[in-house]
Amino acid sequence: MSKAGPSWRTLSPSLRALGLWVTIVQVVGYTTSLLFIHHTTGMTLAGVAEQYRGGDSTAATGAAMKFPKSYAEMLTITHTHLFSMAAIFVFSGLALALCERPGPRWRTVLIVEPFAALLVSFSSMWLMWGVDPRFSWLLTLSSGLMALTFYAQSFWTFRELIGLRRAGRVGSGG
Repeated sequence: MSKAGPSWRTLSPSLRALGLWVTIVQVVGYTTSLLFIHHTTGMTLAGVAEQYRGGDSTAATGAAMKFPKSYAEMLTITHTHLFSMAAIFVFSGLALALCERPGPRWRTVLIVEPFAALLVSFSSMWLMWGVDPRFSWLLTLSSGLMALTFYAQSFWTFRELIGLRRAGRVGSGG
């Protein structure tokens, strides 16, 4: 299936190697961030709310006390995460845009979705922090969809780059 514009197939082996290794490092980094989120929130709605709003300091659990985030901490979290995650999704989106599969409509959906999910996630984080802890469901849903999309982008990129690498070895005669 061919498409207009550049593709991994038309780029040099050096650029394909760069795409592959950036994708590998991003998958490891993203997975590590999900492990950290699991460690800090237990991946529960109550744990997510507690991470930002603080926990009951009178609870006699073995867990560390969690204090509410300050306004300055919320700004710092938002600022650093929006910029860094936008960069991650620029790289993963560009890598997917260079793929021949999935089709153009699915590529567009998979490229745009993480940016929309970022805005929803951070809006819901602020709503959860300042309005009602029940907004943790929206943060969890949008962040989960963002993660699934990231892994789908990475899957299609790996599929294409590894396929081209294998095809190059078979056809190189070397």
